[in-house]
Amino acid sequence: MKEIYVLRHAEKDATGNITEEGRRLAVELHTRLGTFDFVYSSDRQRAVETAELLTGKSPITDTRASAIPLTPQELKDIHEQGKNHEFGIAGVLFESDMYRPIVIEKGRELVELIKELLGKLSEYERALIVSHDGVMVAADMILRHKELQKADKTFAPLHGFHVSGKLSVEDLK
Repeated sequence: MKEIYVLRHAEKDATGNITEEGRRLAVELHTRLGTFDFVYSSDRQRAVETAELLTGKSPITDTRASAIPLTPQELKDIHEQGKNHEFGIAGVLFESDMYRPIVIEKGRELVELIKELLGKLSEYERALIVSHDGVMVAADMILRHKELQKADKTFAPLHGFHVSGKLSVEDLK
């Protein structure tokens, strides 16, 4: 059965680089995930590196898997607020009248990439997309036909969801 795994990048430090622990966990997860026929990631270095660690392949970068564009100060503020929010960064983005439409649009773009990839896959091929929390939450909600007003989850590093050829979605743990 054709399938796509959508995972959040590995744990990052304050500079946006993957931590040693994040690298270790990604390499460990690589053995459990198996092989992928197609590998895509956000254009952010932490997503590219995570995809390489998870598959041993250089990913195709696609901006439809990227995080929403933020200034360094906005990013810092959202990350600080996310530390205290039940649903992390995704929760903060969805509760903001300014950021909600942007993260929903990025979620739609990620869904577009997922559907495009499903169309490329043969019956038994698999693909991996490495993306970012808020965008993944929006895409997950769109695929599950949920109301896009408030985040109802967050994806921890190296967690995400699985999409089958029939667009059914399951959380990965």
